[in-house]
Amino acid sequence: MIIIPAIDIINGKVVRLYQGDFNREKSYSEDPVKMALKWQNKGASFLHIVDLDGAKYGEVRNRDIITSIIKSVNIPCEVGGGLRRDKDVEYFLKDGAARVIIGTKAFEDPEFLKNMISRFNEKIVLGIDFSGDKIAKKGWTEDTDLTPEAMLEKIKNIGVKTIVVTDIAVDGTLKGPNIGRLKKILSSVNISVIASGGVSSLEDIKKLKDIGSKDLEGVIVGRALYEGNIDLEAAIRIAEPTRKLK
Repeated sequence: MIIIPAIDIINGKVVRLYQGDFNREKSYSEDPVKMALKWQNKGASFLHIVDLDGAKYGEVRNRDIITSIIKSVNIPCEVGGGLRRDKDVEYFLKDGAARVIIGTKAFEDPEFLKNMISRFNEKIVLGIDFSGDKIAKKGWTEDTDLTPEAMLEKIKNIGVKTIVVTDIAVDGTLKGPNIGRLKKILSSVNISVIASGGVSSLEDIKKLKDIGSKDLEGVIVGRALYEGNIDLEAAIRIAEPTRKLK
């Protein structure tokens, strides 16, 4: 299980939202590239970058900054937020993203997801953001009629290799991840799962590690890193005990 620092961007700044609420935004840095390099230097082996403006408005808004991050670090990055057109997916993959995350468009147009997977295979990740029993879309501003489990059933046969599941109810709250719901999701799939939402402490990292699932590829950590609640190097030592840090 790897620790994946989150770099969420609004208006060119690194921010965190509370429960996905754009009215409860906290800014942590005006230099996303510098922040990405900080996490890399502390041992991160992967970065999770989200264009929150893109997620909200349905089109990529922070393209140049995201591209600068990808080109400045030497670790792989996944990119999400507003990727609802072929050319945006193609752009980031061509520009060096290890993989891209498709959310809203996958729920509105399953054929788009299927087509992207047929073209780019494991470089396409399905993002499932949910609150309670409903998946949310358009930057968490609209609910769908789908539950996470229903969506997982729908995509079983189209070749999805990795999903990012975000529990909006705890995201950005530092209240701890929803371990029970994560276990339920893990039990229903045999693909890689990246957990996101609520991680607040090293104890939470231990709890996630203790799930012991081979399919739990990693956990995204955001506010807890930016607030200093979690030291990245200490978290990596728990999550990847055999890995040697510099």
